[in-house]
Amino acid sequence: MSIPIDLSEKTALITGATRGIGRAIANEFIEAGANVLLTGTSQSKIDQLAAGEKDPKVKWLPADFSSSDGIASFIQQLNSTDTIDICVNNAGINIIKSYEEYSADEYQRLMSINLMAPFRITQQLVLGMKKRGFGRIVNIASIWSEISKPGRLLYSTSKTGLVGFTRSMAVEYAVDNILVNSVSPGFTLTELTKQSLSNDEMKSLSSQVPMERFAEPNEIAKTVLFLCSDLNTYITGQNITIDGGFTLV
Repeated sequence: MSIPIDLSEKTALITGATRGIGRAIANEFIEAGANVLLTGTSQSKIDQLAAGEKDPKVKWLPADFSSSDGIASFIQQLNSTDTIDICVNNAGINIIKSYEEYSADEYQRLMSINLMAPFRITQQLVLGMKKRGFGRIVNIASIWSEISKPGRLLYSTSKTGLVGFTRSMAVEYAVDNILVNSVSPGFTLTELTKQSLSNDEMKSLSSQVPMERFAEPNEIAKTVLFLCSDLNTYITGQNITIDGGFTLV
């Protein structure tokens, strides 16, 4: 027996929603009846999606989180929306290389997208949530906030910072009924995964996961949906790892 989730009276912002986990999250929220604001970095892709969108409850917005000015420009777009009840900070990038090879520009770009954007977007929205006495915020972190490996230094740093941000916000705004959590996906079968890994590589990685498979994007999305729904009334400040047991072995 399934428990229906009704978000028809809620408006959600989901960043990085054009593909992968972000798109799966968007689909779950749309199915639950939410009004959704969805972002992507490619103007042409956003134009294409907006032109083909038939659901009046779905709005596509371009967003460039790679600089402070880009984040500020996006926040200005949010001023036309009176109420945003839910924020899912999903947009993120990874730059895989050795520590010695990272440039200052790469550091700035990755930290801006992965950490500064969630900080500033949430800061913009939290005052309205506080006034209304309701808010749900989910930050999409990663198993690389719990463990790490060579070549992931910047990514691990940013995602660990995102988990710390989650915990601190949860404590500060718990009294206002604003629940803040993070979700840390493990290996997930997204379009990018299929493009970047061969079948043999995916088979090898799957064998290291106790459940012996990658997650499907909707498995991550359903957890996010639950955390943002009225079914969640007391979970806050948690980092929920969804990895089939990978970080346990």
